[in-house]
Amino acid sequence: MKLKLLAVGKIKREAFQNLADEYERRIRHFHPLEVIEIPDEKINDRADIPKVLDKEALRVEKQLRRDAYLIVLDEKGEQWSSVDLSWELGRLFQEPVSEIVFLIGGAFGIADSLKQRAKVRLSLSKLTLPHQLARVLTLEQLYRALTILKNVPYHHE
Repeated sequence: MKLKLLAVGKIKREAFQNLADEYERRIRHFHPLEVIEIPDEKINDRADIPKVLDKEALRVEKQLRRDAYLIVLDEKGEQWSSVDLSWELGRLFQEPVSEIVFLIGGAFGIADSLKQRAKVRLSLSKLTLPHQLARVLTLEQLYRALTILKNVPYHHE
């Protein structure tokens, strides 16, 4: 089973990309990881947002296996500690799913259809985070969770 991170939109700043690359490298030391950027749609009029989210959702759906365990990052989702995430990953590694997918939406969020398909809606913070920072935080937390599972010194309680 692999971990997959789907992110709508690109990282535009080199510093964020360097951090993301570093955590991707670290994660792959412990577990297979695939990171896929989904092209985001340009929005000319705010009235077009639902249509745009639906188009992005179709692109996301093409990247999901039928038995994928989908975790949508959503500011209104549950808040877990790093240890909670670690325990949940450990539990999922024992389940018959082909992939655990974390989805980071674009600037205007995620279509309701994807939120409904998700097994978990997870919030990184009650604060609104820029897409690029959310990606780095997600990768860092995945790395932290794996180090907790593997009993590697990184996380301190």
